[in-house]
Amino acid sequence: MIHPKEKRQVKDDYLTLFEAAKDLVAYIDKEHVFDKAADMGCGGFDTYQSDAFYDLIAEARKALSEVEGTFE
Repeated sequence: MIHPKEKRQVKDDYLTLFEAAKDLVAYIDKEHVFDKAADMGCGGFDTYQSDAFYDLIAEARKALSEVEGTFE
């Protein structure tokens, strides 16, 4: 059985992790963060999110929305 003080610490740590993940996803959305770039020739390049990066962001967004209600 977890001691109430330890249980509160775990909840506080979980809330800190949740808030950091939520801030990170919001930053990625706001600042249009990309993990890939392609040379377009003539000195130009195109930035984009790889499928893996996009999927990770989508999974994080889904997980955050699923647990958000537990902190209210």
